[in-house]
Amino acid sequence: MTTTVRVARTYDAAAIADLCGELGYPSTRQQVVCRLAAIEAAGQGSVLVAEDASGTLVGWLHVGQATSLTSAVEGEILGLVVREGVRGGGIGVGLVEAAERWALAHGCARMRVRSRVERERAHRFYERADYALRKTQVVFDKTLA
Repeated sequence: MTTTVRVARTYDAAAIADLCGELGYPSTRQQVVCRLAAIEAAGQGSVLVAEDASGTLVGWLHVGQATSLTSAVEGEILGLVVREGVRGGGIGVGLVEAAERWALAHGCARMRVRSRVERERAHRFYERADYALRKTQVVFDKTLA
């Protein structure tokens, strides 16, 4: 499938929200509009989208910079989803390659991605893209009121 990768715009919000739901994170168009604005304002990340020849949005990837006291700045894939039914056609590869170019252009020498333990298909995808498993971890969170 021929796709074009570009930076997401506000008018993509409804399609991005639909894809967030496919990833397991239901979102509204308005929530996505606000999140896109916050990502752009922070200046440390970008949301890339893939659209097919008809202009239909078929995937997105959120890439950012991870700054830490313990390591040099790294690029990080913060989210990636390709529409069900077109997975396996190279769309994810194109998005990851675009994210890697973004990271290099922003001074990152390494890329990182985190993937839920049950997403075995995603793990195989990243391994085929030359990503290596470095560690496993437990994630804790707390809701702040």
